[in-house]
Amino acid sequence: MIFLFFVMPFVFLAGCTVNGSSSQEDVENDIESIVFRNLDSGTSFVGDIACFDCHENQYRGFKEHGMANSMYLLTRDTAVEDFGSEVVVDSTTGLRYETVAADSGFFMVEYILDEEGKRVHELKRPMEYVVGSGTSARTYVMEEDGWFYELPVTWYTQKGRWDFSPGYRVANKRFDRKIADRCVACHNGYPSPVPQTNGMYTEMPLGISCERCHGPGQLHVEERMSGGDVVSRIDHTIVNPSHLELDLRLDVCQQCHLNGSVSLLREGRTPYDFRPSQELDDFVALFNGLESIDEEGISVISHADRMRMSACFTETLQLPKPLECTTCHDPHEGFRTEGPQYFNSTCMTCHSPVQLKEIDIDQPISVHTTEANCIDCHMPKADLIEAPHSSFTDHFIQVVDKDNEDGPVLTQEKDVLKAHFAKDQRDTPEARLYEGMAYITRGYQAGKNEAIEQGIAILEEEFSNGSTMSEAKYLLGYAFVLLGRPAEAIAPLEEALKLEPNKTERLNTLAQAYEAVGIKDASRIERLYREALRIQPKLSDVRLNLGLFLQKQGKLDAAESAYREVISNESWNALGWYNLGTLQLQQGKLDAAKETLEQALMLDPLSGPTMSNLGLILLQQERLDEAQEILETSVLRDKDHVESFENLGTLYLNLEENAKAIEMLSIAIQLNPNLSDIQAKLGLAFFRAERFDDARIAAQKAIALSPNHPLASQILQAL
Repeated sequence: MIFLFFVMPFVFLAGCTVNGSSSQEDVENDIESIVFRNLDSGTSFVGDIACFDCHENQYRGFKEHGMANSMYLLTRDTAVEDFGSEVVVDSTTGLRYETVAADSGFFMVEYILDEEGKRVHELKRPMEYVVGSGTSARTYVMEEDGWFYELPVTWYTQKGRWDFSPGYRVANKRFDRKIADRCVACHNGYPSPVPQTNGMYTEMPLGISCERCHGPGQLHVEERMSGGDVVSRIDHTIVNPSHLELDLRLDVCQQCHLNGSVSLLREGRTPYDFRPSQELDDFVALFNGLESIDEEGISVISHADRMRMSACFTETLQLPKPLECTTCHDPHEGFRTEGPQYFNSTCMTCHSPVQLKEIDIDQPISVHTTEANCIDCHMPKADLIEAPHSSFTDHFIQVVDKDNEDGPVLTQEKDVLKAHFAKDQRDTPEARLYEGMAYITRGYQAGKNEAIEQGIAILEEEFSNGSTMSEAKYLLGYAFVLLGRPAEAIAPLEEALKLEPNKTERLNTLAQAYEAVGIKDASRIERLYREALRIQPKLSDVRLNLGLFLQKQGKLDAAESAYREVISNESWNALGWYNLGTLQLQQGKLDAAKETLEQALMLDPLSGPTMSNLGLILLQQERLDEAQEILETSVLRDKDHVESFENLGTLYLNLEENAKAIEMLSIAIQLNPNLSDIQAKLGLAFFRAERFDDARIAAQKAIALSPNHPLASQILQAL
């Protein structure tokens, strides 16, 4: 096939007035020597509104673009959803979700129905922000105590329906999923994150900003507002991507529109460090392999890679203006409502209908007309891997096989990760270290211990050869923790902490490893937790670990203070309420414990431990009917919690309902056959039911686990 290309005279708008003129050749010749002074670390961001006075047209056009609308407030004016139109049901847990539009705002409601259809749990959360331009889907975010949380249900615009947000049908995080920095970085400008929290912010801008593509604007604004004119053809106070090399121009887009199986920040980098005109691979190590975008469908943000596969890209690389992202996507122009002709007109600048008639295909005149939809045929939409009910335009421009009506074919999962960037494909110590880190990360994400083991092997080999990297040392230690091998974790964790002693996650992980191996110096563990909290006192996970440690040490007042600090910092932290209630139960403060645990249960209605402890409190208060009701609810909602089945079986024993006791205690033993108390209780239930052979077997198992077990011994003596 012969490709006929005519270059579209597209220019990425500079954002400033430039005096003088120069040829494109002159610009290309010295493009590598351009230094943009606004990339200095002392240059501040100024926000989009600072651009308006001098660049009104570009500003207004960008505000209509999807990037500027990647996160915004949900209001009456921005709402498009059909609120209350359907209920989304989690078939595994029985949790149900509905959306409500009220005078006071928009809400997502979680509830559970009992057998009679009555609501026995209800939790309501505000839908405050919309994430996503809305072309494919609208996901919702709420803020509480400075933390931003993703909500579990999404409005899928293309299908006009509600369903679980991406990933939630596999693992429903309910209202507890905090928005991490890596997510925020591609949906907003530059927020103000609270250091080392990965989800807490003091300021949250809305939408991608002008400065995401042009760099911080303070220097540019100050110099232009002072009256100074630009005397050269390039204004060095602000990045203009049109003056960058092609790969660097693409990196401006790829900072968000590039995806892989594993994406790692490079050593010492944060999600907000990249600036336009810098090489993206200096900031991110990207690995593909376990998903394949060319065989399994389209990944949400894989557009750049798909475009690079296209002949329209590869065949124009030597031209002054090759095809690139901005050829079709003018960032200063809103095109979401323009329809297919907006993009078709761009195709026509290179492929006019007259020239297309010469292509050797059947009936070219009827196919290639000025009214034809180029995109529909050569860039058809494909279903997304990550999100249901959504499809994105496939940016691999090609002649699509119309006979393949089933769309992309899923392939078997691959075992090998492949580095995306060239620097990680080399046989160098640094590349190997990132490869090892990638395998550990992927193993953690997918629950694959074999991938973690492979990552450990790679890192240990490189370290034995003298290589070192702070984050790689930490990940090696963390990998051993994940595999339940804390003794092996300690050495790399200690070394990682020496390299960077102010990293809170390293302090916390090392403390946990010390606890797991049972080191005798308890004060050493406590110091690690407290040092982490001194550095960042908002880390509730660390404070919960400290509280549990103090509780084990018998320092109950200090443990209570830790738990109360958790719920003061995060009022929706169900585990904080649960731990406090459990501590109060241990102290014999039954009324206070009941009230606290009820708060924990409201926040997490599926928690077997919470319901089990509530049942124990009610038993101690001799409120047997209420205890039976909560324990029976517990085993229905949390089918993996051993103590709930044990406590309910014990209650049935006390009520002399032996058949039910046998049923519950047998399930408890199936979940954990190594608990002597449950074996002995089951033996008693069998004995009372006059199933003496079964009673003897259960009692003997209890004795095998715990010689001289008193109840088991009594049963055997009676037999």
